[in-house]
Amino acid sequence: MHNRLLTYIAENKLIIDSDKTLLTVSGGKDSVAMVYLFNMLDFPFAIAHCNFNLRGEESNQDETFVKQLALKMGVDFFTKRFDVKKYASETNFSIQMAARDLRYKWFHELSQQNNFSKIATAHHQDDVVETLLIKKSRKSSLGALQGIPLKRGNIIRPMLCFNAQEITQYLNNHQIKYRKDSSNASLKYQRNKIRHTVIPKLETEKLLKEVEKNKIEYQKRLKLVQKYINSCSVLDDGSRVFPKLPLQKEPQWQEILYECLKYYGPFHWKDVFSLMNAEVGKKVSNTDYQLVKERDGLHLFNIVPRDHLNELIFEHTSELTSPLCLSFTTINYQDCELELDSSINTLNFDKLKFPLLIRKWQEGDSFIPLGMRGRKKVSDFLTDEKLTTKQKENTFVLCSSNDIVCIVGRRINEHYKLVPQTEKVYIVKPLNNNDEQ
Repeated sequence: MHNRLLTYIAENKLIIDSDKTLLTVSGGKDSVAMVYLFNMLDFPFAIAHCNFNLRGEESNQDETFVKQLALKMGVDFFTKRFDVKKYASETNFSIQMAARDLRYKWFHELSQQNNFSKIATAHHQDDVVETLLIKKSRKSSLGALQGIPLKRGNIIRPMLCFNAQEITQYLNNHQIKYRKDSSNASLKYQRNKIRHTVIPKLETEKLLKEVEKNKIEYQKRLKLVQKYINSCSVLDDGSRVFPKLPLQKEPQWQEILYECLKYYGPFHWKDVFSLMNAEVGKKVSNTDYQLVKERDGLHLFNIVPRDHLNELIFEHTSELTSPLCLSFTTINYQDCELELDSSINTLNFDKLKFPLLIRKWQEGDSFIPLGMRGRKKVSDFLTDEKLTTKQKENTFVLCSSNDIVCIVGRRINEHYKLVPQTEKVYIVKPLNNNDEQ
């Protein structure tokens, strides 16, 4: 299995030689198998364990087990105890959603504090099938039916090349001990009910093929979305117009409109779709944006101050006029000439995940400046650059998923630099310079 995992990691470029990976380990069979496989492959890693205090002494025993596992492997161990019930009450999240939110926030904090470039979870193929069935039961969008992503920002899921039966067989063959979570047997959770009563009766291979088909269909859908976005316009008042006529020609117009507007959501989507045939002046709003039906289509207004407006950059976006004036070009690596102008950001296209997001930098933002190994707060970087208060206020970052790709016009992230293996280059260039001198 370790050779198969190594091939899978290499083919999907999940880990490179300079990466240090944080393994998220519950103590269950999937994450324990991941630890042993990573140890055999000699990847540098550390272990993080969350104690959610939901199963009393059993939770503490899980923590002790994972700590002993880290000692056995001779790697760094991080653990944290959470009051999930209190957090769920404060946020109105379910217990499961609260636990998910807490653990990923902590994992990202650990990665920033300890220079982990990757965070690995132990999701496998059966998890993909479970997620697909849950999303289908909720009548989710095609984008949500792509299963669990192999990569998202610095989070990777290398165990997706295995199914649950293969992992169990591996542990049994090598007499590897792991912890059993008693709550996994409870049918009060939807995922457990699907795992124990539905999946055993299904052809999981067929469902995995459905996930792959959904990925292909979603990419086709995004092409239609991009075509429609090209027909949209921005008015002088800053509102964005989503025209009615191009949508009327598309059988899947609701899905296209959803993909365009989901980044400005959440909205009550039934109300949004009904706007297309509503009378002029009808409105649908959320906390930040308002959609108004006009004769030519839907007009999107930003409710919050203009300075807070974010803009999406799609793969085929060539120019942006707000909030910054930028051009975007993709060229082959062999045709690239190094730019001496520091305001031009030259990025490794192969590592970008579209759509990108351009926004004002925020307190707590961090990245790995080009030429450095450790993360640095954006606020500290701007101070070191001796920027004026006004220049700091007008500084934007370009993001891929949740990762800062570059501080626009100033410095790129080390992770997105050009390397000999780079195939395509993505160039972000200012159309004019409005910075105060």
